[in-house]
Amino acid sequence: MKSVTKWPFLILIGISMMFWYGNVIYEGSEWIRLTFLNTIQLTVGIVSTFWIIRLYKNPATSLKIFWLFLSMGTGLSFIGTLVWIIDLLITKQASEAPPFSYFLWALCYICYFIALLYRLRKTYIQFANMTYFFNTMIYMIAAISISYYYLLYPLYRIEEHSLGKITYTVIFQIADLGILFFIITLFYLIQFNKKNKSLNYLIIGLFLQILGDMLFAQMMISENYQSGKFVDFVWTIALLFIGCSAYFYKDEQKTAFELGTPFFSTMKREFLFPYLSILVLSVLMMESYDWSLNALSFGWIMIFLLTIVRQGITTSKNNKLVSQLNEVAYTDILTNLGNRAAFLKETQYAMDSRQQDFTFILLQVERLKMFNDVFGHQVGEQLIKEVSNRLKHTIGMNVKLYRFTEDEFMIVSSNKSTADILLLNESIFDVLQPTFKTSDFELNIIGHIGITHYPKQSISLEKVQQHTAEALYQAKQYANYSFVIYNNEMESNLLRKLEMEAHLKNAIKNNQLSVYYQPKVDLASGCMVGMEALLRWEHPKFGWISPAEFIPLAEETGLINEIGEWVLYTAAHHNKQLQRLGFKPLLVSVNVSALQFQNPNFCNMVGEVITKTKLDPEWLELEITESIVQNIKESFNILQKIKSMGIKISIDDFGTGYSSLNVLEQLPIDTLKIDKSFIDRISYSNPSPMVKAIIELALNLQLNVVAEGIETVEQKEILYRNGCMIGQGYLFSRPVDYYTFVDFLTSYAQSNVTSS
Repeated sequence: MKSVTKWPFLILIGISMMFWYGNVIYEGSEWIRLTFLNTIQLTVGIVSTFWIIRLYKNPATSLKIFWLFLSMGTGLSFIGTLVWIIDLLITKQASEAPPFSYFLWALCYICYFIALLYRLRKTYIQFANMTYFFNTMIYMIAAISISYYYLLYPLYRIEEHSLGKITYTVIFQIADLGILFFIITLFYLIQFNKKNKSLNYLIIGLFLQILGDMLFAQMMISENYQSGKFVDFVWTIALLFIGCSAYFYKDEQKTAFELGTPFFSTMKREFLFPYLSILVLSVLMMESYDWSLNALSFGWIMIFLLTIVRQGITTSKNNKLVSQLNEVAYTDILTNLGNRAAFLKETQYAMDSRQQDFTFILLQVERLKMFNDVFGHQVGEQLIKEVSNRLKHTIGMNVKLYRFTEDEFMIVSSNKSTADILLLNESIFDVLQPTFKTSDFELNIIGHIGITHYPKQSISLEKVQQHTAEALYQAKQYANYSFVIYNNEMESNLLRKLEMEAHLKNAIKNNQLSVYYQPKVDLASGCMVGMEALLRWEHPKFGWISPAEFIPLAEETGLINEIGEWVLYTAAHHNKQLQRLGFKPLLVSVNVSALQFQNPNFCNMVGEVITKTKLDPEWLELEITESIVQNIKESFNILQKIKSMGIKISIDDFGTGYSSLNVLEQLPIDTLKIDKSFIDRISYSNPSPMVKAIIELALNLQLNVVAEGIETVEQKEILYRNGCMIGQGYLFSRPVDYYTFVDFLTSYAQSNVTSS
């Protein structure tokens, strides 16, 4: 860009040297000097007009009327100069410009005025922006005051000059003030539209034109104006820059970024220029030595008052903006509660400024993501609003409530005893338990709470967040509507969790995970008919870790898809190996997490596992939980694809979730699996009507029934008597690793041969 814009300034230097040359060489012959210098101005005018007309004729150019009138302005300018040159050549005497030249130059200003007016009408500036409106008014008042005091009023008092010359000079000054208004406005326009940066040349050119007119008027007053000197040089340079605005216009799309003005530079100019105008006017007012209410002092007072008004408006607007920003930054839009940022700011301030204790209660609304996925975010948002409204009417006046995350609320209470906190927790759970009604469903709102005290347990705001989160995590391991108060023992649990998370990422690669198998047995014959694949993890530091502990961690960290795919592949591969070893084909059941089921690549992954292991799909069963199938439409499509592969589908832990008969009837399910919690309760004295009802329901729907967790012969006999045909549990075998399971099958086969 620098190499492109350098040559106009080289031309500027060339014109300067030619003006110097003409004034020195032809000093003895006045009419030749004027002819030579006017020829320079004529040439620059012709070149500038050519550039503008060329741009005007370009089909891709927009705002053609603007460029047309601009070219007419420069054209009239050089024609007026041409008329003067012709007059000099005819008379061969030094003379002032003829009246017709002044007339053409006056028309030139009208063309400039129309061009700028059209440009600004087509590129609308929103003068509702009071800052720029007041800035423009300050510039104009300063310019009018200076022009009137130093130029217009003195010209009016001069009697020696001809009326025509004074009239033209006054017309030029008034036209200059109008053009000044438009170029100031155009300057602010450029700050908002980087594509118009080439118009900077136009602004410079018109400003030089105005400057030349002001110098001309001042020299007319002092009677020391001489044609062909500095003023004519300024007018010539003005024509050059006006033409450059058209010459560079074709490149502005390429150079818009390079020409872009930094934001802070624009801001500096915005605030610098108005106050600079006030300073200049103040200096000139003092220089006049006249403190009566003349034009300068009146203008100064007007600008001063406008500046005060503008500052008041700006301050009011800034306060309003700050208020709006605070509202956006610190308020949750959905609930109108303070958000997490508000909690951090206000709580830190309270901790720093008050000597008192606080209790922090972190409430999580469970299953919000599931509701969003099934019913849409609108239902989830309504649910959160309902929860916030219930909490507002429950927690009391001296308790602060924040929406901490999407499904979490933070409650901050001061000076509460343990008994008060327990009552507060109880009241929170009480208001959550009434169902939330939608147009089609009644949803149960379930919550868990984590609690910590400051400074007794948590000594900083960072610790408060850490400890409430850990206490909440522990509460979720218990029943619904449970709460846990943080204690120091949880610190080690938190470290354990973080360390487990770090190792879980590489558990597959480091061979820490393994798949165990528990047999499924025909309760009538005692024959083995299948097996369930169960994931196990041997941690290098903590030893064997329960799946109930690390599976939620895998879901939380997003590792469940990778781990789930590995388990499915391993189980299918082992089952195929058992068949190759000559064992009777068995159905292997593999648990599927809800997060796996939501993966759009889930069906493809299952198909790839079948292809790679070459296991016949009829010997694979996927066990899903009831929560997965709440969205019947989506679940049906996925399960139908699985079913079309020949893979069987089982609902695990049936009866512990929220299944409906509609779900069981519509979805392609093969098996219901009765949860161990029901099996534990049955005995001869308590046959458990619920277990009997589940079995009868499954049989009526022509589904297989599997009872898990069978530990006694008594449980086995009751289940068999009620119609359950398949069971698994410690009564038959604990889960064992693959090689032990091979031995188990070998001994089982030999015992069957011996008995036969």
